[in-house]
Amino acid sequence: MKTNIPLLLRWHLAQLENQAPPPPRAARLLAQTQPWWDTWPERFQALVERLSHMDVAFGHAMTDASHVRTGFPVTTLVEHAGEETETSARVLYLSLRDRRFCFRFHLNANIQPAVESFEVTFITDGKMTPVLSASAARSVDNEYRVDLQVSEELAREWGNLKVTDRMPFRLLLRSASSISDH
Repeated sequence: MKTNIPLLLRWHLAQLENQAPPPPRAARLLAQTQPWWDTWPERFQALVERLSHMDVAFGHAMTDASHVRTGFPVTTLVEHAGEETETSARVLYLSLRDRRFCFRFHLNANIQPAVESFEVTFITDGKMTPVLSASAARSVDNEYRVDLQVSEELAREWGNLKVTDRMPFRLLLRSASSISDH
């Protein structure tokens, strides 16, 4: 028995089109492309101000055998569920090849409940300006990973970084609950 599959597919497509929500307005699409620091500049400035006053103490006496291959802690501010937590992140892996930035870190704070992903903003250590924003997905425990394409300029600046180097940035992590609050 021969069935008319194209006719069935066209009917199914028509059904799906009828059930689809209307497309978003152009203004909403443009707003979604703006970085969050442009959308909420006052909030961003307050978080950066707090991040700029944070210092993470680091000394060889603090390290133990399990952290031999890690470098300096990265100053980190976490915004989650209406609270801000000052902490640090330990860089576990860093690779930048062909403009592909792969970055894994361990968050030195126990955020409860566990957060599956953060919006991570990389803030330059000196000027305290945003240079990169990406999603950091949780892998295990408090480990998160970032994987994305970066600009040529950033690839040149960060291309020679090693896990054991002092990082030229601080991290600002925002959970989905923090993003939806603003």
